Amino acid sequence: MKPSGLLETQILDYPATDPEGLYQAAKPATLDTIARRNQAGKATFLLSSQPVFAESAQLAFLLCEYINTAQKLQNRIDYKTFFCNSRIEALHGAIKLSRHRLCREHPGSNGAVWVYDKNHFYAALFDPLSLGPENALVPQVFFTADLDAVVANPDGRVGVVACLSPLISQADLDRIQNLCRLKHQAFILDTSQASNKLIESSLAELPHPPDIVVWGEDFVDYQVPFGAFSMTEVAYQPWCFVDTCFLHSSTYGGNSLVTALARDRLLDRSGLAADRPDIARRLRDIAESHPKRLAAFRRYINPIAPLIYEAAGLDLDIVKAQGCRITVKRHGHEMELLDGIGGAGSNPRGYNPADIPGQVLARHDTRHDYWYGLAARLCSLTGLERALPAVSGACAVDIAWTLALLANPGKTKIVVFQGNYAGKTLISLNGTTDTAMREPFGPLYRNISYVDVLAEDGVERLGKALEPGDTALVWFEFMQGNDLDRIPEHIMDKLFLYRERFGYYIGIDEILNGLFRTGGFLSFDQSRYQPDIITFSKGLSDLSFPVSATLVAERLHQRAVQRNPGLVARYETLFRNQLGAQIALNGLERLLAASTGEQVHRVGGLLKTELERITAWSPLLKAVRGEGLHLHLVLDMGKFPLSWFGKNIAELLVSRLCLVRGGVLQFFCRLLPALALTEAEAEAMAVGIAKAFRINRFSLLLFGLQAVGGFLYLLALAQVRSGLSGLMRRFSVEESSGG
Repeated sequence: MKPSGLLETQILDYPATDPEGLYQAAKPATLDTIARRNQAGKATFLLSSQPVFAESAQLAFLLCEYINTAQKLQNRIDYKTFFCNSRIEALHGAIKLSRHRLCREHPGSNGAVWVYDKNHFYAALFDPLSLGPENALVPQVFFTADLDAVVANPDGRVGVVACLSPLISQADLDRIQNLCRLKHQAFILDTSQASNKLIESSLAELPHPPDIVVWGEDFVDYQVPFGAFSMTEVAYQPWCFVDTCFLHSSTYGGNSLVTALARDRLLDRSGLAADRPDIARRLRDIAESHPKRLAAFRRYINPIAPLIYEAAGLDLDIVKAQGCRITVKRHGHEMELLDGIGGAGSNPRGYNPADIPGQVLARHDTRHDYWYGLAARLCSLTGLERALPAVSGACAVDIAWTLALLANPGKTKIVVFQGNYAGKTLISLNGTTDTAMREPFGPLYRNISYVDVLAEDGVERLGKALEPGDTALVWFEFMQGNDLDRIPEHIMDKLFLYRERFGYYIGIDEILNGLFRTGGFLSFDQSRYQPDIITFSKGLSDLSFPVSATLVAERLHQRAVQRNPGLVARYETLFRNQLGAQIALNGLERLLAASTGEQVHRVGGLLKTELERITAWSPLLKAVRGEGLHLHLVLDMGKFPLSWFGKNIAELLVSRLCLVRGGVLQFFCRLLPALALTEAEAEAMAVGIAKAFRINRFSLLLFGLQAVGGFLYLLALAQVRSGLSGLMRRFSVEESSGG
């Protein structure tokens, strides 16, 4: 089926930079880097919560040094960095952090943020319907190119984002920063639209270190999806706790390919290591010493996450990753693990598919429109006519919601099914029904209705939510990411029946379970149900490159174009990356050729049967949920000897058990092995998990107490060190200022 309105695949004369896009054509150095990493067995993705890769720790350290060096600070200060997939995601993260901090200090705050952006880059992405800050898709973010407007509204806001560009004078930046300091508001410097020279000169002349710095695609030479924000320890404080350290996360953010490219470009452009042997030595230490790598990660990225990883046995020193297996160094010895994590399900063919260097990278043609090929293939497989590029699952959801609202004028409500997970940007966060993930970051979009369709009266609840006729979009995962519950057929039938009556769009999130994860290409029966929007992400990455896509019906697309043609056209090109599209298309075609759906049904069924046999004799397990190769081991918390620590701690301990005793890598009792998993590997995985659960309650109690005790000790030690370090820095500053 040929997607309506798309050109035939052909060789095109692509400009070096798409005038509306964020990426340039792939350069030989980028292709060579990816090929070498693939052949060396480097792991690119692992967890969705900023995994401890050497490249990420090195880059975070360098960004901290870069700010300190540019500012010529005699008394250096530490910056922590969170890695994202675009400058847009980075700005969302910076605003979230600023709101969380103010939420803790002033619970009654309205969360207002002002963005001083003379290039007008962001406004339409936050308020696509032009409804104003109160009712925007991302509320209470005020965009202006008028400095007087920023200065005239100093009270009651979280902070000010100053988008650095040649159009803004240094005096303007200084004025904004001083006003923020006077009012105890965050000063966020967005450098993503500025040259390296302008960034360094502006940092050098600012009177004080910025609270948060946003970085963009220039740091990777516009080659791959990248964004980041660096923050002072004071700004980072809300996320410096066990219960908040994973509150902001990204499946692709912090991946080792992108951070390696950013690291190398930063070294080239800044000359940081040229005259600083201490920096070069620190980079070597992070690469070669696992303890020093963890220490750098705690200092420059996340102080708590490595402690949790260590408690779960997931503080991995990866030697090699290939196919369904990871080789790690543990206690001085190499150990091979069967992988059940795979970039949180981003692993259709496992680590480092062997065909990528020769069949993809060596044949990459910068004149070829690979995105069209990928878009056409996805459209033919889904029955939808239009595809828009994205760089992450959250980004794909953001685009989907924007188009649905544009295409349904007069209707602003979005209905989300309870139990859904959609992402952590300020737009996709609305589709994540876990209240704890949303509360600190408000205000969020005002017209959201969460409906528990799995309740006994689910049909009635759904009808009540839809009855007013003001719903623009109904959004859900068919097999929900949190509990792996399928939406019942009678709910689906009613939902599609009501669509004709109430005139809303239906969007199904296939980011985690699409592309054969549950057996079929889609997790739902597409012969019975045809939604208006489908989002894809994890499986498209081929565990090698950040890629996502939003698929929409032609009628929806045309209506959105009528409402805001400029924004739709912008989204059609903004995230188009031809290299990523080529990698995704190659992986997709090979999955189709290998009859992957049949293999997932067969191997997934075998694995689930073997795991259910374990539940029959293990008092710790209650059930195995899920299907295909997305499975969840459900613990019987009533019989778990450490149940007083809660479900999360229990599941982390099981992760450690599986790794140490069974050689199986999984996270929070979730199994997401590669779709290429063989029957022999599935049986070996089940054998390893069985070994982990052959433990008596007393031994498990000792095992758990040891792990938890070790974690609490490390946590206390980290807090003491952090406190002493902060005290020394404070003393140093006071001494130098005569205080």
